[in-house]
Amino acid sequence: MTRHPAPRLLARAAAPALAAVLALGVAGCTDAEIDEAAQSAKDAATAAQDAVGDLRAAVDEARAHAEEARAQVDETRAAIEGLDAEARTQAQSAVDQAESAVEEAQAALDAAQQDASAEAQQAVADAEKQVADARAQLDAAKAAAGGDAADALDSLAAELGTLGDDLRAATGS
Repeated sequence: MTRHPAPRLLARAAAPALAAVLALGVAGCTDAEIDEAAQSAKDAATAAQDAVGDLRAAVDEARAHAEEARAQVDETRAAIEGLDAEARTQAQSAVDQAESAVEEAQAALDAAQQDASAEAQQAVADAEKQVADARAQLDAAKAAAGGDAADALDSLAAELGTLGDDLRAATGS
């Protein structure tokens, strides 16, 4: 299992700052004030670790839903084969866009798993928008399809809806 570097990076970045703040603040403080400052620092570190854990869990959940959406893309491709040419063309375009959105989401989530930078978070937010656009395209194609093809397009749109929710959670928005 790939370990997320954020907790180690957070600890390395926070330790010197915490030491400096404590060193500057210790002079002239009572033991109770020092104890209170130490407890506040421990509480802040715990909150930061919890936030990193929550983010990691959100990213992992989004990655799992991206895999489910990818599988649904293949099922949907098979279901739209029986449509007339015009409806099949529209549905195929929507499925292609959905596949592209899932691929972008997976790449963004991989980047977010490795690096909690602002750029990685922006990539996840961009993927969320692409997923929403693909879902709208699927809804439009569903209107022109019927039967099993419409059901498959609807299922794929639902998978993208779940993936979009997960991407939103992974960005904390």
